[in-house]
Amino acid sequence: MVYVRALLDVDSPVHKVGDEVGVKVRLINDSSSSINVNITLDYLLEGRHVNSWTGSALALPGEVTTVNASFTVGEAGLWVIRLNGDAGTSKFTESIKVRVIEGRRPVKLALVYHMHQPPWYMSDGRYYADWAFRYVHAPVMAPFFNGGPYLFHAFLNDKYSGVKVNIHLSPSLLKQWVDAIEKGYTLINGEVHAKGSGEVNAVAKVLDMYRVQANRGQLDVLSSVYAHTILGYLASRYEIIDVIDEELGVGMEVTKSTLGVNPVGVWTPEMAWSMELLDIYEKHKVGYTVLDGGNHFPGVQGDKGSIYEPYSLGGRLTVFFRDERLSNILSFQNNIPDERSAVKLAAMLSRSIIETNGELVVIALDGENFIAMSKTPAMVGLMLDKFYSYLSRMQELGIIETVRLSQVNMSRRSITYIPTTSWLGGFTKWDGERREHAEYWVKVIDSYRYLRGLEDALGGKINEARYALWHALDSDFWWAEFWNPDLINHWVEEFRNILDSRFKIAMRPLREVYRGLVNRPIDVELEFDNDMGVNVKFKLICLDTQLDVVIQPGSSRIKCSIIPRLAGSYRVPIFVTSGNYIYLQSYVTLNVTYGNRDPPNEDSAG
Repeated sequence: MVYVRALLDVDSPVHKVGDEVGVKVRLINDSSSSINVNITLDYLLEGRHVNSWTGSALALPGEVTTVNASFTVGEAGLWVIRLNGDAGTSKFTESIKVRVIEGRRPVKLALVYHMHQPPWYMSDGRYYADWAFRYVHAPVMAPFFNGGPYLFHAFLNDKYSGVKVNIHLSPSLLKQWVDAIEKGYTLINGEVHAKGSGEVNAVAKVLDMYRVQANRGQLDVLSSVYAHTILGYLASRYEIIDVIDEELGVGMEVTKSTLGVNPVGVWTPEMAWSMELLDIYEKHKVGYTVLDGGNHFPGVQGDKGSIYEPYSLGGRLTVFFRDERLSNILSFQNNIPDERSAVKLAAMLSRSIIETNGELVVIALDGENFIAMSKTPAMVGLMLDKFYSYLSRMQELGIIETVRLSQVNMSRRSITYIPTTSWLGGFTKWDGERREHAEYWVKVIDSYRYLRGLEDALGGKINEARYALWHALDSDFWWAEFWNPDLINHWVEEFRNILDSRFKIAMRPLREVYRGLVNRPIDVELEFDNDMGVNVKFKLICLDTQLDVVIQPGSSRIKCSIIPRLAGSYRVPIFVTSGNYIYLQSYVTLNVTYGNRDPPNEDSAG
């Protein structure tokens, strides 16, 4: 039976030639008695044995005993430290790698965390789900950390205050935090978390931590559109530019008012880019955004170098491209079975940053999901803590410089085009992977056209309806594996109810049947009841006649001339439209004959 386990670690998995590497051996004695352990550390460079160290330690029962050693690295290359231990009844071996480099300028490292929650609340203020709060206060990462990912990131920022990071706290997440702090929150199942409760106080604490960290210059705070809209898809497929424009303005204001900073950068949700966004970003004075090195960068046009440098898009926006491989190591290689694996992953990630040979390495990923959705969130937390420990030491050694993207001082190549796509290389995750996607997109786009036409008729925006639409468009509700038709339907219905409450016009022809001659005008008279209280402008379409009309409040009549081209008895539709939306529709029957004079109009009973 194995009684003694060993964990091998170094102060930094990257060093410069001539550095002294600190080595730490932690001995864990699982037995009930003390055990003497003999230790040998072999130092190998590219498989060649260079040096050794031997020692011994008394491992106390049920405790962790630490043995420290060090050695100087005189050559560049990949070093391996190999530990062999002899505890009498058990023997063990461990190893860890150290990349040794020649002196060079520090690699700039930008850690970018996209922290987001969709608007989980309903139109009545109750919450469908509480992830915005649960990922603060719940012991998601126990026993390593008593709290959730949002609190853990803030904790790491305080613990490693020399590590600069870039954090996107989505405006819809911030809004939920602020609302909870001000008035508590209630779930749809009736569960109440009152203002001043433990859960709400935890939210207040974490928000204050981020405020302090941002204002002391440790964080770059990125903003975005209010919710988590698939911007590039909406812009390129449906030309919903106005929604993106106004939602970005509101989102940036929420970020500014909540955190007390002016955001320079913007997170593009799902990295869903299209060139139509450039004008909007410029209008709102966005300084930079982050896109994908694997799916966006290959299609970039212009003066291209590598993903490890910033780019100026048309001289109007700085674009950084993330290292997709390194970002995905954190995002998806996160089911970590034990502390040994956590240390090895943190060390490998640290070495990989240097091994890119890039001047600027951007690692960008969801900040909460890679922790909370792991099968081992406690070990992911331990790994991230160790990674930050390495980064701190690598900064002391002049190997890495963690940076805020707004302060990156590097020359920027000029590019002219970035292809329309997402971090996944397309948009089927939100439109195509589920059978219901097509039906719901039709529903949403029809509602949007209803809105635009009614606003044109009224001559102004219906802001409460637009607010509801942002919620229905949140990409998290459309994600195939987390498809949420409940909330999409809820907000679409809220949206349409608002519009229905504003549109109060009825139309009816004064006669059901009109008689006339081919190629001679027939005047159809229509009666309108306008209960909207204001003049509204619509287009009246009677067969091939189109009239711009103003429908006044109350009852009024409008004539529309129809010129029939065929003889016979047939029904003719009459439409009231605005934009490309039909608001009212009716029919009249025409009885049309050939002749030399106009017959009198009369109805079917005549």
